[in-house]
Amino acid sequence: MDGVIYKVRESLNYVKPSARSVAEYIIQNPDEVVSMTVQELAEKTYTSAAAVMRYCQSLGFKGFKDFKLKLSGDLTVINLHEVDKDTLEPGDSIDNIMTVITNNNIQSLHDTLHLLNQDQLKKAYNYLVDAKKIDFYGVGSSYLIAYDAIQKFTRINKICSAFSDFHMQKVSAINLSDQDVAVAISYSGETPHIIDCVKIAQSRGAKVIAITKYADTSLSKMADAVLFVAAKEDEFRSAAMTSRIAQLNVIDMLYTACAHEEYESTLSHLNRTHQVIQQSKKGGN
Repeated sequence: MDGVIYKVRESLNYVKPSARSVAEYIIQNPDEVVSMTVQELAEKTYTSAAAVMRYCQSLGFKGFKDFKLKLSGDLTVINLHEVDKDTLEPGDSIDNIMTVITNNNIQSLHDTLHLLNQDQLKKAYNYLVDAKKIDFYGVGSSYLIAYDAIQKFTRINKICSAFSDFHMQKVSAINLSDQDVAVAISYSGETPHIIDCVKIAQSRGAKVIAITKYADTSLSKMADAVLFVAAKEDEFRSAAMTSRIAQLNVIDMLYTACAHEEYESTLSHLNRTHQVIQQSKKGGN
Protein backbone atom coordinates (compact mmCIF):
# COMPACT_ATOMS: atom_id res chain seq x y z
CA MET A 1 0.00 0.00 0.00
CA ASP A 2 1.00 3.62 -0.54
CA GLY A 3 -1.22 5.31 2.05
CA VAL A 4 -3.07 7.18 -0.71
CA ILE A 5 -6.26 7.91 1.23
CA TYR A 6 -4.27 9.09 4.24
CA LYS A 7 -2.13 11.38 2.05
CA VAL A 8 -5.25 12.86 0.47
CA ARG A 9 -6.88 13.40 3.87
CA GLU A 10 -3.76 15.10 5.25
CA SER A 11 -3.46 17.30 2.17
CA LEU A 12 -6.65 19.09 3.24
CA ASN A 13 -4.49 20.90 5.81
CA TYR A 14 -2.35 22.64 3.22
CA VAL A 15 -3.70 22.47 -0.36
CA LYS A 16 -5.03 25.47 -2.26
CA PRO A 17 -8.84 25.91 -2.59
CA SER A 18 -8.77 24.68 -6.20
CA ALA A 19 -7.18 21.39 -5.13
CA ARG A 20 -9.24 21.09 -1.97
CA SER A 21 -12.39 20.26 -3.89
CA VAL A 22 -10.50 17.46 -5.68
CA ALA A 23 -9.23 16.05 -2.39
CA GLU A 24 -12.66 16.18 -0.76
CA TYR A 25 -14.28 14.42 -3.71
CA ILE A 26 -11.66 11.64 -3.64
CA ILE A 27 -12.18 11.09 0.10
CA GLN A 28 -15.94 10.86 -0.30
CA ASN A 29 -15.92 8.76 -3.49
CA PRO A 30 -12.68 6.73 -3.70
CA ASP A 31 -14.27 3.71 -5.40
CA GLU A 32 -15.80 5.93 -8.06
CA VAL A 33 -12.57 7.85 -8.71
CA VAL A 34 -10.56 4.74 -9.70
CA SER A 35 -12.76 4.31 -12.80
CA MET A 36 -12.91 7.98 -13.81
CA THR A 37 -10.88 9.88 -16.40
CA VAL A 38 -8.99 12.98 -15.39
CA GLN A 39 -11.52 15.10 -17.30
CA GLU A 40 -14.46 13.46 -15.52
CA LEU A 41 -12.93 14.17 -12.10
CA ALA A 42 -12.22 17.75 -13.16
CA GLU A 43 -15.85 18.24 -14.15
CA LYS A 44 -17.14 16.70 -10.91
CA THR A 45 -14.95 19.04 -8.84
CA TYR A 46 -15.41 22.17 -11.00
CA THR A 47 -11.68 22.34 -11.68
CA SER A 48 -9.51 21.58 -14.70
CA ALA A 49 -7.67 18.47 -15.86
CA ALA A 50 -4.42 20.38 -15.31
CA ALA A 51 -5.42 21.15 -11.70
CA VAL A 52 -6.17 17.48 -11.04
CA MET A 53 -2.80 16.47 -12.51
CA ARG A 54 -0.95 19.04 -10.42
CA TYR A 55 -2.70 17.82 -7.30
CA CYS A 56 -1.73 14.20 -7.94
CA GLN A 57 1.86 15.23 -8.59
CA SER A 58 1.93 17.27 -5.37
CA LEU A 59 1.23 14.02 -3.50
CA GLY A 60 4.23 12.35 -5.13
CA PHE A 61 2.51 10.52 -7.99
CA LYS A 62 3.56 10.70 -11.66
CA GLY A 63 0.07 11.71 -12.74
CA PHE A 64 -3.59 10.80 -12.47
CA LYS A 65 -3.14 7.28 -13.92
CA ASP A 66 -0.42 6.50 -11.40
CA PHE A 67 -2.59 7.94 -8.63
CA LYS A 68 -5.58 5.76 -9.64
CA LEU A 69 -3.42 2.65 -9.80
CA LYS A 70 -2.09 3.19 -6.27
CA LEU A 71 -5.54 4.17 -4.98
CA SER A 72 -7.06 0.99 -6.40
CA GLY A 73 -4.41 -1.11 -4.67
CA ASP A 74 -4.98 0.69 -1.39
CA LEU A 75 -8.75 0.22 -1.54
CA THR A 76 -8.32 -3.53 -2.02
CA VAL A 77 -6.24 -3.79 1.15
CA ILE A 78 -8.43 -1.35 3.09
CA ASN A 79 -11.54 -3.38 2.37
CA LEU A 80 -9.79 -6.41 3.85
CA HIS A 81 -8.14 -4.84 6.88
CA GLU A 82 -9.57 -1.45 7.83
CA VAL A 83 -11.20 -1.43 11.25
CA ASP A 84 -14.30 0.57 12.07
CA LYS A 85 -13.41 4.21 12.67
CA ASP A 86 -15.60 6.09 15.13
CA THR A 87 -15.30 9.15 17.30
CA LEU A 88 -16.18 9.41 20.95
CA GLU A 89 -19.15 11.44 22.16
CA PRO A 90 -20.00 12.76 25.64
CA GLY A 91 -21.65 10.05 27.73
CA ASP A 92 -20.21 7.15 25.71
CA SER A 93 -20.06 3.81 27.51
CA ILE A 94 -16.77 2.39 28.74
CA ASP A 95 -17.23 -0.40 26.21
CA ASN A 96 -17.35 2.12 23.35
CA ILE A 97 -14.36 4.02 24.72
CA MET A 98 -12.35 0.78 24.84
CA THR A 99 -13.34 -0.10 21.27
CA VAL A 100 -12.79 3.33 19.70
CA ILE A 101 -9.39 3.94 21.33
CA THR A 102 -8.16 0.47 20.37
CA ASN A 103 -9.46 0.73 16.80
CA ASN A 104 -7.90 4.17 16.33
CA ASN A 105 -4.53 2.88 17.54
CA ILE A 106 -4.72 -0.11 15.21
CA GLN A 107 -5.67 2.13 12.29
CA SER A 108 -2.76 4.45 13.07
CA LEU A 109 -0.34 1.51 12.88
CA HIS A 110 -1.81 0.35 9.56
CA ASP A 111 -1.68 3.86 8.07
CA THR A 112 1.90 4.39 9.26
CA LEU A 113 3.01 1.11 7.71
CA HIS A 114 1.62 2.28 4.38
CA LEU A 115 3.19 5.73 4.63
CA LEU A 116 6.70 4.55 5.49
CA ASN A 117 9.15 4.58 2.63
CA GLN A 118 11.42 1.52 2.71
CA ASP A 119 14.37 3.40 1.22
CA GLN A 120 14.08 6.09 3.88
CA LEU A 121 13.83 3.47 6.64
CA LYS A 122 16.87 1.64 5.32
CA LYS A 123 18.83 4.88 5.11
CA ALA A 124 17.83 5.73 8.68
CA TYR A 125 18.85 2.45 10.27
CA ASN A 126 22.13 2.42 8.33
CA TYR A 127 22.89 5.83 9.83
CA LEU A 128 22.15 4.39 13.28
CA VAL A 129 24.27 1.26 12.72
CA ASP A 130 27.29 3.39 11.76
CA ALA A 131 26.74 6.09 14.40
CA LYS A 132 29.34 6.67 17.07
CA LYS A 133 26.72 8.46 19.19
CA ILE A 134 22.97 8.94 18.83
CA ASP A 135 20.96 11.88 20.18
CA PHE A 136 17.19 11.53 20.51
CA TYR A 137 15.23 14.81 20.72
CA GLY A 138 11.63 15.10 21.83
CA VAL A 139 9.41 17.52 23.75
CA GLY A 140 6.42 16.55 25.90
CA SER A 141 4.98 13.20 24.86
CA SER A 142 7.63 12.93 22.14
CA TYR A 143 10.28 12.90 24.86
CA LEU A 144 8.74 9.68 26.17
CA ILE A 145 9.39 8.17 22.73
CA ALA A 146 12.99 9.39 22.89
CA TYR A 147 13.46 7.87 26.35
CA ASP A 148 12.02 4.56 25.20
CA ALA A 149 14.52 4.63 22.32
CA ILE A 150 17.60 5.06 24.51
CA GLN A 151 16.49 2.18 26.73
CA LYS A 152 16.41 -0.07 23.66
CA PHE A 153 19.54 1.12 21.88
CA THR A 154 21.67 1.23 25.03
CA ARG A 155 21.04 -2.49 25.49
CA ILE A 156 22.77 -3.21 22.21
CA ASN A 157 25.79 -1.10 23.15
CA LYS A 158 24.85 2.09 21.32
CA ILE A 159 26.00 5.29 23.03
CA CYS A 160 22.93 7.51 23.08
CA SER A 161 21.19 10.24 25.04
CA ALA A 162 17.77 11.82 25.47
CA PHE A 163 17.35 14.85 27.69
CA SER A 164 14.05 16.31 28.86
CA ASP A 165 15.76 19.64 29.55
CA PHE A 166 15.82 21.89 26.47
CA HIS A 167 19.20 23.38 27.34
CA MET A 168 20.80 19.96 27.74
CA GLN A 169 19.40 18.90 24.38
CA LYS A 170 21.23 21.82 22.78
CA VAL A 171 24.41 21.12 24.76
CA SER A 172 24.33 17.53 23.55
CA ALA A 173 23.69 18.66 19.96
CA ILE A 174 26.65 21.04 19.90
CA ASN A 175 28.94 18.17 20.97
CA LEU A 176 27.97 15.93 18.06
CA SER A 177 30.28 15.24 15.11
CA ASP A 178 30.01 14.02 11.53
CA GLN A 179 30.17 10.47 12.91
CA ASP A 180 26.99 10.94 14.94
CA VAL A 181 23.24 10.90 14.34
CA ALA A 182 20.38 12.98 15.73
CA VAL A 183 16.85 11.53 15.78
CA ALA A 184 14.25 14.30 15.95
CA ILE A 185 10.77 13.27 17.08
CA SER A 186 7.99 15.79 16.49
CA TYR A 187 4.56 14.88 15.15
CA SER A 188 3.84 18.45 14.07
CA GLY A 189 7.28 18.84 12.51
CA GLU A 190 7.33 22.43 13.73
CA THR A 191 8.35 22.20 17.41
CA PRO A 192 10.74 25.16 17.86
CA HIS A 193 13.07 23.46 20.37
CA ILE A 194 13.44 20.42 18.11
CA ILE A 195 14.11 22.57 15.04
CA ASP A 196 16.81 24.44 16.98
CA CYS A 197 18.49 21.18 18.02
CA VAL A 198 18.42 19.87 14.45
CA LYS A 199 20.07 23.05 13.16
CA ILE A 200 22.81 22.73 15.77
CA ALA A 201 23.33 19.02 15.06
CA GLN A 202 23.59 19.65 11.32
CA SER A 203 26.05 22.47 11.89
CA ARG A 204 28.30 19.84 13.51
CA GLY A 205 27.94 17.53 10.50
CA ALA A 206 25.62 14.99 12.14
CA LYS A 207 23.00 13.13 10.11
CA VAL A 208 19.39 13.83 11.08
CA ILE A 209 16.50 11.35 11.11
CA ALA A 210 13.01 12.82 11.45
CA ILE A 211 10.00 10.96 12.82
CA THR A 212 7.05 13.19 11.99
CA LYS A 213 3.63 13.43 10.37
CA TYR A 214 3.08 13.23 6.63
CA ALA A 215 3.36 16.85 5.55
CA ASP A 216 5.78 19.34 4.06
CA THR A 217 7.06 20.59 7.42
CA SER A 218 10.21 22.41 8.53
CA LEU A 219 11.55 19.22 10.08
CA SER A 220 10.86 16.99 7.07
CA LYS A 221 12.63 19.49 4.81
CA MET A 222 15.74 19.55 6.99
CA ALA A 223 16.19 15.85 7.71
CA ASP A 224 18.50 13.46 5.86
CA ALA A 225 15.97 10.64 6.34
CA VAL A 226 12.25 11.15 6.98
CA LEU A 227 9.96 8.55 8.55
CA PHE A 228 6.31 9.56 8.35
CA VAL A 229 3.77 8.45 10.94
CA ALA A 230 -0.01 8.57 10.77
CA ALA A 231 -2.40 9.47 13.56
CA LYS A 232 -6.08 10.05 14.23
CA GLU A 233 -6.25 12.07 17.42
CA ASP A 234 -9.50 12.48 19.34
CA GLU A 235 -10.79 16.03 19.70
CA PHE A 236 -10.67 15.82 23.51
CA ARG A 237 -7.26 14.22 23.88
CA SER A 238 -5.09 15.57 26.70
CA ALA A 239 -1.89 14.35 25.02
CA ALA A 240 -0.75 12.50 21.92
CA MET A 241 -2.38 9.08 21.75
CA THR A 242 -2.42 7.40 18.35
CA SER A 243 0.64 9.38 17.20
CA ARG A 244 2.53 8.10 20.24
CA ILE A 245 1.70 4.50 19.34
CA ALA A 246 2.81 5.07 15.74
CA GLN A 247 6.08 6.72 16.81
CA LEU A 248 6.88 3.92 19.26
CA ASN A 249 6.29 1.43 16.47
CA VAL A 250 8.77 3.24 14.21
CA ILE A 251 11.37 3.19 17.01
CA ASP A 252 10.81 -0.57 17.34
CA MET A 253 11.37 -0.96 13.58
CA LEU A 254 14.63 1.00 13.70
CA TYR A 255 15.88 -0.86 16.77
CA THR A 256 15.08 -4.28 15.31
CA ALA A 257 16.63 -3.42 11.94
CA CYS A 258 19.82 -2.28 13.67
CA ALA A 259 19.87 -5.38 15.87
CA HIS A 260 19.54 -7.69 12.87
CA GLU A 261 22.21 -5.81 10.93
CA GLU A 262 24.74 -6.73 13.65
CA TYR A 263 23.08 -9.96 14.72
CA GLU A 264 25.90 -11.80 16.53
CA SER A 265 27.21 -8.80 18.46
CA THR A 266 23.64 -7.76 19.31
CA LEU A 267 22.92 -11.17 20.87
CA SER A 268 26.09 -10.92 22.92
CA HIS A 269 25.17 -7.45 24.22
CA LEU A 270 21.58 -8.47 24.97
CA ASN A 271 22.72 -11.57 26.87
CA ARG A 272 25.10 -9.49 29.01
CA THR A 273 22.51 -6.83 29.80
CA HIS A 274 19.91 -9.51 30.57
CA GLN A 275 22.28 -11.26 32.99
CA VAL A 276 23.11 -8.01 34.78
CA ILE A 277 19.44 -7.11 35.20
CA GLN A 278 18.55 -10.60 36.42
CA GLN A 279 21.35 -10.48 38.98
CA SER A 280 20.12 -7.15 40.32
CA LYS A 281 16.58 -8.57 40.64
CA LYS A 282 17.96 -11.46 42.68
CA GLY A 283 20.12 -9.19 44.79
CA GLY A 284 23.33 -10.52 43.24
CA ASN A 285 26.60 -8.68 42.75
